[in-house]
Amino acid sequence: MKTITLVARHLYFGLDPLRLRDAANRLLGRLPDSRPRATPIPFDALVEELAIDRNRSHAIVAEMVESGVLTKLSPTGAHFGITTRFREIARARIIEPLDRGQAQLLLTHCAEVAEKFNRAATRNKYEIAAIAVYGSYMSRHQGLASLELGVTGRKRAPGQRRFIGRSTAQTQGTADIRALFERLSGFIEVEFFKSTVDIPRPFSVIFRSDPD
Repeated sequence: MKTITLVARHLYFGLDPLRLRDAANRLLGRLPDSRPRATPIPFDALVEELAIDRNRSHAIVAEMVESGVLTKLSPTGAHFGITTRFREIARARIIEPLDRGQAQLLLTHCAEVAEKFNRAATRNKYEIAAIAVYGSYMSRHQGLASLELGVTGRKRAPGQRRFIGRSTAQTQGTADIRALFERLSGFIEVEFFKSTVDIPRPFSVIFRSDPD
């Protein structure tokens, strides 16, 4: 089971990350050692351990189901089951948010990495057309929970492809590009779009490569 990261001073399902992690651990403590996933958790037990307001409880639990943290075990919503994601939250690391100044440095580095990739990664038949930052970076928050990058791409011109053997498939090509940026920082999240007009607004373009 992987260890996920929650960011301090940011809310998850409307809850502080430490409070959410502690509640997840308490709920796991209620379950028997054998077949814990099959054990139904009453809705009232969720509300009690999460210490959430009754008026918001149904909306919060519904969001947790939609996000894959819980599964609905009864049509009436009286009982729920835990998931792998739920267990990951119980074991999560809590870190400080990304400072905006650090985020700006990361974005500058991302642009440099994109330019180098287009110039040197000729085994990948795809190249990066543009990168834009959107999401929480476009807010006024000084501490960011993530750095969301929207990437658009295109096939390399035939004269740019210099490789031996078969070129990359589309899924491998985009996976390589995603890994290229996400390994720079755990805060970076990459999504691919057909065009910059498809990137959620507001956004800011940090890199653009003109086709040869």
